[in-house]
Amino acid sequence: MPQLFAYRARNLAGRLVTGRVEAENTGTAVALLREKNLFVVSIEPVRTIGLDWRELFAVKIGVRDLAVFCRQFATMVGAGIPLLKCLDVLAKQAQNRQLQRILREVITDVEKGKGLSDAFNQHRRQLPEILINMLVAGEVSGRLEQTLLRLAVHFEKEHEIREKVKSAMTYPLFVAGIAVAAVVALLILIVPVFVDIFNEMGAELPLPTRMVIGASTLLTQYWYLWLLLLAALFLGLRYALATKKGKAYLDRLLLRMPVVGPLVSKTVVARFARTFAALLQSGVPMLQSLETVERIAGNTVAAAELAAARAGVKEGERMAGALLKSKVFPPMAVNMIAVGEEAGTLDDLLEKLSDFYERETAETVERLSSIVEPLLIALVGILVGFIAISIYLPMFGLSGAIQGGAM
Repeated sequence: MPQLFAYRARNLAGRLVTGRVEAENTGTAVALLREKNLFVVSIEPVRTIGLDWRELFAVKIGVRDLAVFCRQFATMVGAGIPLLKCLDVLAKQAQNRQLQRILREVITDVEKGKGLSDAFNQHRRQLPEILINMLVAGEVSGRLEQTLLRLAVHFEKEHEIREKVKSAMTYPLFVAGIAVAAVVALLILIVPVFVDIFNEMGAELPLPTRMVIGASTLLTQYWYLWLLLLAALFLGLRYALATKKGKAYLDRLLLRMPVVGPLVSKTVVARFARTFAALLQSGVPMLQSLETVERIAGNTVAAAELAAARAGVKEGERMAGALLKSKVFPPMAVNMIAVGEEAGTLDDLLEKLSDFYERETAETVERLSSIVEPLLIALVGILVGFIAISIYLPMFGLSGAIQGGAM
């Protein structure tokens, strides 16, 4: 993700100039300034406060569309079709309109003389980091076809694990939706009918009944406030999660949760191992690969640990050493990384690690789904039963009073 840097530099005349430049990292920012004949005196990232609204509404291209694109691109490159012709064909047949637009702009940039990776780099907000970095490596090494095939496999696996999670959680979410709809229907359609009966009776209502009537009144008479509250809650959560502070708090909270924490950890490790292996196999330098996986880790705690590992590698240390006290990476993962570093087969071991944790993630999600389903069904029964009992409690009391009066 591009970052804004504030700099102080001297031009060819020796004059001190200040300004800001947007770049991927400090090294890239310095290189961009050197191209403008500016010699950097000091440079530091600009600390943004609050929310970058472009990040809030930026829409990424789906991994399924990227997998299809990379595989088709690799096939055409392998067949010897010229690059611009490949891009033109892909733009015409792309089903995703945003991807189609990006490819059209990439074609225009390539026709102007830009490199392929530079052209795609203009669309970093919509494209994943791994795609940009591996395209750079593919261009430099002259192995664009192999790089695209690795990208296709990477995105296909990412899509596969996401689909497994979605399919496992579909039924629990369906049950939760039915539960909410049933409770709302009871409160809006059924309870108001009994409210009129209770008013005619003039009897004192028990606490559960008053609670249900209060909830029904809030839904029927102040429904617009609920809509405003839901909208405010949604935007508030979206805003909080788009800020670094809010995202960091949520990530720490998820890792501490009993069942969700291990699932988040396995998902992060699987994504890290798969992405890191693909980058290394494509010839991307280790430090640059670590910088990429740090940004796409999906968890700020894991990203901080990977940043520490990258700093250690930069100083000549082993990556596994910095992860020994990790809160995200389990001992098995750290030990396999250590073995890979010692034996010089880190990319192969990372592939095996990603396969293992992808299976673990799928199995954990299925187990979690099997636990959540009966809990949700029980919750529905409890809520509906509570509403039903609350409605009939005054009638039981009235019936008892009538029988006592008759005697």
